[in-house]
Amino acid sequence: MSSAREDILGRLRRALAQQPPFPNQPRASYLPVTRLSPDEDLKARFIAECERVKGIVHRAPDEAAARDALRDLLAGRNVRRVILWDEAHIPLSGIATLLQALGIARIQGDNAEVATADVGITGADWAIAATGTLVLSSGPGKPRMASLLPPMHIAVLTEDRIVPRLEDYIAAQRARQLGAFRRSSNITLITGSSRTSDIEMHPVFGVHGPLALYIILIENLSERR
Repeated sequence: MSSAREDILGRLRRALAQQPPFPNQPRASYLPVTRLSPDEDLKARFIAECERVKGIVHRAPDEAAARDALRDLLAGRNVRRVILWDEAHIPLSGIATLLQALGIARIQGDNAEVATADVGITGADWAIAATGTLVLSSGPGKPRMASLLPPMHIAVLTEDRIVPRLEDYIAAQRARQLGAFRRSSNITLITGSSRTSDIEMHPVFGVHGPLALYIILIENLSERR
């Protein structure tokens, strides 16, 4: 049996070795899927598109204002338990101290425990202006459930992470040899709060993910970055 297996594998290896190299042809030119003028304000477009799909953006001129916005969001909703990314992956310092001051517990456990979280707090790797989309990668210190399971998701984003279109994000990853894709077990694209529709197109929110999406947009780069 083993000799037959080796014979089959050997033939497969030889066949694969004889394949001609993939032709290095120039990429075809396509019109972008989304419209975006060359001089368009990316931040303004991102905010407008977020609000179009029921995302709520809190603009913060600096980290202090961002912490105030986060405090108001948590304190005003009787939040008791949160799941969040490690602070190294969120462009805002002092979150652990803030949670402690508000008496909010951080959940770190299996999915059954995470399911009891009121809020998920994350950073965002990138944001796409043309569609108001957040791009999140998962990995060590960046649990994917933080943006998927709780009924409310708060993402902290800095203005410099906004790119024009999805095509620009993909091109940037290709230029980096797709490093983010190789390092991450999952890439999530989030456009607004979770929604679905029945056959008559009646929308229902919060069925497959967070009912509410809040984005804290830090407009001036912090000293951390």
